[in-house]
Amino acid sequence: MSHLVYVSRVVAAPIERVWPHLRDFNGLSAWHPGVADSRLEEGGRDDAPGTVRFLSLNPSGYVRERLLMLDDAGRSLRYAIIETDLPMRDYVAGVDLCPVTEGGGTFAQWWADFDVVAGANRDEVARLVGEGVFAAGLQALDQYLRDRQG
Repeated sequence: MSHLVYVSRVVAAPIERVWPHLRDFNGLSAWHPGVADSRLEEGGRDDAPGTVRFLSLNPSGYVRERLLMLDDAGRSLRYAIIETDLPMRDYVAGVDLCPVTEGGGTFAQWWADFDVVAGANRDEVARLVGEGVFAAGLQALDQYLRDRQG
């Protein structure tokens, strides 16, 4: 399936080390440089579909996201943006992980589909999400895990 934004990367850590950081719906601010703060709303749990998180972004902006699906066995999750000051709407995204059998790494895929608001440049917004959120996030997670090896 083709997505508006798709980024993949091999993370140099086994899937058993990578998945806990991605499945923690309230954990992005620990390793993602674009997220200044994360908090769950209304008593939500970091592993419960329906939970809403509020992300304060670096250098500015915010996103409210709802966890749609969390599959521990398949190591995948889906979420939707329900409110943001970014120029997008109808945003649904997902993360999928697979073990790399040679070398013990993890193949990570992060994708999104969305529309942009009137007046916004679709390609520019897609580039911002792909490079500034997904690629930067997977690179930062890879480095975060490398720094904590041992």
